[in-house]
Amino acid sequence: ILEGIRSDLGSSFVREVDGADVARWYEDLTGVRDLSPGTAVRHFNVMHHMMAKAATIWSKDTGIDRNPADQVEVRRPDDQRDRYLSEDELRRLKEALDDKTYCKGTNKINKTFFRLRLIVLIALTTGMRVSEIFGLRWADVMYGEGLIAVRAKLKGGKMRYAPMPVELAGELRRFPAVIGGDRIFPPKAGATSGRQRVEGSFEDLLERARIEDFRFHDLRHTFASWYMMNGGDLYELAKILGHSNIKMTERYAKLARTHIARTSSTAREMWKLMERTSDKTNIG
Repeated sequence: ILEGIRSDLGSSFVREVDGADVARWYEDLTGVRDLSPGTAVRHFNVMHHMMAKAATIWSKDTGIDRNPADQVEVRRPDDQRDRYLSEDELRRLKEALDDKTYCKGTNKINKTFFRLRLIVLIALTTGMRVSEIFGLRWADVMYGEGLIAVRAKLKGGKMRYAPMPVELAGELRRFPAVIGGDRIFPPKAGATSGRQRVEGSFEDLLERARIEDFRFHDLRHTFASWYMMNGGDLYELAKILGHSNIKMTERYAKLARTHIARTSSTAREMWKLMERTSDKTNIG
């Protein structure tokens, strides 16, 4: 793998390699060298780790302060799926989220579950990656503009922004009193790994919502799919998702051609769908 990286990019200084260069190198792994998607991901992981070192412990020597590989959308083998939540599944997911918001029989917020609830709602209504969500700081939440600043910067140092519906803003406003601190989702106490996960608790949530064959990353697909089904623009979606190549976004184009466009924003439509059942439950 290292020899392949050196063959393709070895003539450049590390500081000269930007996100576009890494993206081209990654595309060539499958397009030119004909590697399988899984093998290409393993090659990319080595590149990403190497560039992470160059941007941290070797930053004074390399002259870079951020990992250019962060700008690349990696297509993992199970990321080619077109799985997204249906209208009925969205309602059931929201019901499951609402069901454990408070400790049983009290009006006290369930701190452990509320963390998962907010992570899921952010992924579902902004299309952010799980790593981007865990990297969020309170300073990134722009209440006045209805946006969330994503720290994975784009080429040229430009910041990417994700939409923040008013309902999500309300959830975020409730959260500081529960957790507090600079980071919205700091590592849990006693955690020894820098990588944070949601797999176990998320699987339990899916079971209670009776949702099958679904992964956390599919929440990102759900946002993108509903965005296009509600008349969204493909190029705007690419910006929101942080895709470095429009080809990565074109997979959602077919959804726009087969659904009637609506005038409301995507995230608000999704909130309305989920809230209908919740209102009925409260009335009952």
